[in-house]
Amino acid sequence: MLIYMFYTVPYYLISLYGLLAPGCSWMPDLTLVHAGGLAQAQFSHIGASLHARTPYIYRVPQEAKMVFLSINIVYGIMPQLLAYRCIVKPEFFMKSKQDAKAE
Repeated sequence: MLIYMFYTVPYYLISLYGLLAPGCSWMPDLTLVHAGGLAQAQFSHIGASLHARTPYIYRVPQEAKMVFLSINIVYGIMPQLLAYRCIVKPEFFMKSKQDAKAE
């Protein structure tokens, strides 16, 4: 939980700025790094929570398994979709020529 708080929350604040202010050329790179890290973290979290050798008190209860999987899969897919958007439409994140000349 601390990893998510110290790694994901600051990233989402930075990416919120990057989505609201056009011309942040660092946004696609940072998004790809975060999407890869979060995909690995979610896969490990889901796998460890459902593994047979996990102590019983740390396992997901059978009646909550579908809710657990749904929430964690959606949480793992959202950064992938944002990374896809950054790769498909990179012109939003590039500085315009007028801004580049002004600097």
